[in-house]
Amino acid sequence: MNTRLLKLSGLFLIFSSFLYGQVDSAKTERTTIYGFTRAGFYGNYKHNDNPFISSAFSDFGLKVETGDGLNYKAFADIRLRYGTEFFNQVSSFEIREAYIKINGRRWDLTAGQKILKWGRADFTNPTSRLSPKNLVFRSPDPEDMDLGNLLISGRYYPSSRLTFEGVAIPFYRSSVLMIKPLSLPSYVKINQIDSLVTGPGMFSYGFKTDIHLNGIDMSLSWFDGFNPMPGTALTGFNLDLSGPLPLPYTELSFTPYKIRNIGLDFETSVGNFGLRGEAAYTLPYKSYKEYEYVPCREISWVTGFDWSSGNWRFTGEYSGKAIPDFIAPSVDPFIGTEMDLAQLALLMGTPGFDLREYVRQEVSSFNRLYNYQLKRSYHSAAFRVETDLLYSKLTASVFTLYNITTRDLLVMPELRYKPSDGVTISAGADYYSGRKGSLYDIVDDFMNCIRIGVRVDF
Repeated sequence: MNTRLLKLSGLFLIFSSFLYGQVDSAKTERTTIYGFTRAGFYGNYKHNDNPFISSAFSDFGLKVETGDGLNYKAFADIRLRYGTEFFNQVSSFEIREAYIKINGRRWDLTAGQKILKWGRADFTNPTSRLSPKNLVFRSPDPEDMDLGNLLISGRYYPSSRLTFEGVAIPFYRSSVLMIKPLSLPSYVKINQIDSLVTGPGMFSYGFKTDIHLNGIDMSLSWFDGFNPMPGTALTGFNLDLSGPLPLPYTELSFTPYKIRNIGLDFETSVGNFGLRGEAAYTLPYKSYKEYEYVPCREISWVTGFDWSSGNWRFTGEYSGKAIPDFIAPSVDPFIGTEMDLAQLALLMGTPGFDLREYVRQEVSSFNRLYNYQLKRSYHSAAFRVETDLLYSKLTASVFTLYNITTRDLLVMPELRYKPSDGVTISAGADYYSGRKGSLYDIVDDFMNCIRIGVRVDF
């Protein structure tokens, strides 16, 4: 760990000691400090058909929460990580969350770095567009994929049955796409968004109304701003004709785009079944016909249930989407299919053929592949079963996601064992599979893994 991280760690330990010292002097305040230390290993097997370790890490997390229980609350979640991810060295310090919340009689106001998610479904949330995700983050805890945003949010409670919420996000933080570790040909380069994108034009906002009725809770939401999931734009192109076959040197860049997202969600129960669902209409500001990094407008929906019996817990979900103005792409995706350079040379002999425009359309097709918009409609099903064994010391679970339209399949079995209070040992696997050229077929080489983790909470 470098000198900067050691200094920061020391400052936080001093800060923690200071907070402990304040508890006795301010009787109305309460400060809680807790955290964890964790180690994890991810194994793969496709490198020369021999098993190997693709990722290994050591984490330290510190959480500090203080407040008077009535007027205000302050919270911070600090993370340190050292190790490797997909063979790349990682040495990071991150303020995952750090915000202050002030409470009034019928309102509250929150400002700072915060993870904020809307929607009520378990696995798919088409109404949630506020917080980005790191979809390739190596962690036994799926919630570690969630990323915080600098934001200001406020809620107003005119009655026990009604809540109004508004959120303002002045800057843009990008999600990390699942293709980041992908190995690309030498003539292709992808520019990532690795930092906060600032500027007067990066503002996003949203409003939500929660309605609480007898036996059912529901929400109406509106988001206007930049989708946390960026698109892929063609930002550079040069054709090398010096060799026997033309080489199209291509530069791609992850690019933010603005959308409007109108959402509805609900949650209720029928007997022993919990029922929930969401629906959203997403309308980009720009047209996918002119801008290759912008997806089509879409209508998406999800409905699911949960049910428990003894030590067993079951959760199921169906999700779908429809593309109202669907037009089938005329070329194959840029990523996911191997470019036929000989065929490319033949196309270049066609009068009026525009190679740059052809590559741009290939990039547009890839964006539609990644956003599941190559078909007019999509249907998926997900299911998770979980049970407690050995007097709740051992938890076994299996999560399965299957896209009926594309035949993409994800299976994630896991065992969690708690030999004593505060100690958790986990072992699991991630298995991605798909038809040739599908999203899961593209990522399965580096996302398929066996994972082991050990965590101690304090």
